Amino acid sequence: MILFLDAVSPLPVFSVIKENKVIRSIQILSKNSKKISDCIIPKYFTLQNQLQVNDKIEKLIVCTGPGSFTALRVGIAFMYGLSISNRIPLIGISCADLLQFTIPKSYEKKTLMIICSSNNQNFIAISSNKSHKYLIKKIDAKLHSMKIDYSQYSHCITNSKLPSHIVNILGKKIFQQINFSEIVKFNLKNILSLPVKSIVEPIYISENKLFD
Repeated sequence: MILFLDAVSPLPVFSVIKENKVIRSIQILSKNSKKISDCIIPKYFTLQNQLQVNDKIEKLIVCTGPGSFTALRVGIAFMYGLSISNRIPLIGISCADLLQFTIPKSYEKKTLMIICSSNNQNFIAISSNKSHKYLIKKIDAKLHSMKIDYSQYSHCITNSKLPSHIVNILGKKIFQQINFSEIVKFNLKNILSLPVKSIVEPIYISENKLFD
């Protein structure tokens, strides 16, 4: 079994993947609390009671961002705790790398990646001129700070429903929405081949940066 944590999306989720199938997903936030720090442990215990995952998990995978810094820190720290206490390898992967799995090579330069996170934080990622690099920027309310020629992009892929103001600004494009759990399921072999790093750091965007 593989345990995947998406702590980036507006509705963070645990997903248990077995033989390329998502056999159980559980949303982490509850009606009584919108703080991932309040809910992540009780929801994991629910998962444990249902599937006894502690004895069956072989690998842990976590989204590293960009996203809400607090949610990323809580999520990654929790997965580190599982990794260390149960001696399970932990793999961190960025949202841009996950979304890239869904983009055909021929559309790579024509596709915008929009990453939606909690606390109404949204990010845009585009292929840079450097191989295997992305320019990732935080989106402001009106995208005024985004010096991007949107007309050169015909496609947009995102992990969640986009706010209407972003859709209006982006204009007429082919939009595709897919959650990160589905991407992990379909690309599990490639993700599991990634190196297990001793430190998995959250990607927090405070300035415009290029990330590997």
